[in-house]
Amino acid sequence: MQRIKGMIPNRNGRVPVIFSLLFFLAVFLYPSGTNAQKIASQAFSSGEKLTYGAYYNWHFIWVNSGEVIFAADTMRHASQKTWHFTATGKSFKAYDLFYSVRDTFVSRVIYEGFKPNYFIRKVNHAKSSTMHEYDFDLAQRKIYSHIKREKTDVFRDTLEWKSTTSDMLSTVYAFRAYDFDRLKKGEKVNFRMLVDNKTEDLYFRYLGQEEIKTRNGRKFRCYHVLITLLGGDFFPDGEYMNVWFTADKNRIPVKVETKILVGSVSAILTDLEHIKYPLTSEIN
Repeated sequence: MQRIKGMIPNRNGRVPVIFSLLFFLAVFLYPSGTNAQKIASQAFSSGEKLTYGAYYNWHFIWVNSGEVIFAADTMRHASQKTWHFTATGKSFKAYDLFYSVRDTFVSRVIYEGFKPNYFIRKVNHAKSSTMHEYDFDLAQRKIYSHIKREKTDVFRDTLEWKSTTSDMLSTVYAFRAYDFDRLKKGEKVNFRMLVDNKTEDLYFRYLGQEEIKTRNGRKFRCYHVLITLLGGDFFPDGEYMNVWFTADKNRIPVKVETKILVGSVSAILTDLEHIKYPLTSEIN
């Protein structure tokens, strides 16, 4: 998901990590029962790159203070073809004085079956840092986690792998597999996600199609999804995240928006490269 950070205290008196907004998208997006490999291979291809601007909004004030970049590629690992996904987030230098952000997410997914294999999340916010690393052993139905927080020893754990559970980043891509046209407006869909060393059962609600205009003037027909959020330091209890995906074969997230304890945050698509299909959802 960080912009005017020094001015937005959370419940604990710390600054919320606004720039990580788009990454929170991944925490709440995997619908159970999706044939991820079949549709993910149709929705994107190796070389795709998506760039988002990260915004903080308070009343009529909009501040753009960072960007998030998603990239998809393929590589071989242990004699297997895999997807290699990266997501990097950084605050602009002008805002580093208030609150610097340097986030890196890396996910490796077995190409056949689109099954999770490895995930690491490195988060550096101001003077604090956290690392979450997960190795998936699907044959043994285990997840081996290694978590390192600033000034603490590495915490190691072994979790049970439950079917359809995936890491945060590969979930962003797997969610693009969902066939929203088969859903009725208002329909609720349950899904499962690995979040901070715990498997969470969550849900989203489909709200139909809408037209969305980005801040650079582009306009798209989109699927609108409302996702339940876990309460905590960043989000008020009972809040939701709104996500708009292009209503075409790419199913690219165009806009992500949610309220935080003070104001709201948004991530908006600003650039895309090497997408697999034409943007038939764009309105000229």
